[in-house]
Amino acid sequence: MNILITGVGGQGLIILKKILSYAAIKEGFFFRASELHGLSQRGGSVSVHFRFGAKIDSPLISYGEADLIIGLDLLEAARAVNFSSSRTIFLVNNEFVPFFQLSSFTKDDFLKVVQPITKNNFIVDASKICEEKLKSRVFETIFLLGFAFSKKLIPFKENSLIFGIEKSVPPKFIKENIQAFNLPATIEKY
Repeated sequence: MNILITGVGGQGLIILKKILSYAAIKEGFFFRASELHGLSQRGGSVSVHFRFGAKIDSPLISYGEADLIIGLDLLEAARAVNFSSSRTIFLVNNEFVPFFQLSSFTKDDFLKVVQPITKNNFIVDASKICEEKLKSRVFETIFLLGFAFSKKLIPFKENSLIFGIEKSVPPKFIKENIQAFNLPATIEKY
């Protein structure tokens, strides 16, 4: 399986890569992962290529080969469109981090870019829901992981992903991160 994770620095992409890595190890998958940094700083473009299965040679996903694209930001997810095909599923946080060249990029803008290629799109208000339910948007990344699990977009077992969370986040934040992971299963909207 090929998972591409996109966002900007500071959104937790590397933590998500670590969680998936631990889950893959626990379930006996071979995996390869790679991080690509546009601006290696908070707010700079970041993408993570994560591939796992019976045999994986390269850590990089080829154009048109992503099975799942998890976007922590609408614009960064749209920028990953070359990695998608008609079978690709987009799971995207309905959030845009403005920068000096672009002050607005909406859900409709995102859909104009990706819908000609794939109709398999989940656009989720992860930041808003985490702010309302958990009092912090910092959990949006783990919320999206929980969403992917609850919709069976990733084949990992729940205990493997929880193991990954326990190994990847600081001990004092494990409980809140597990709450964020479990939250999507309780929301009927999606």
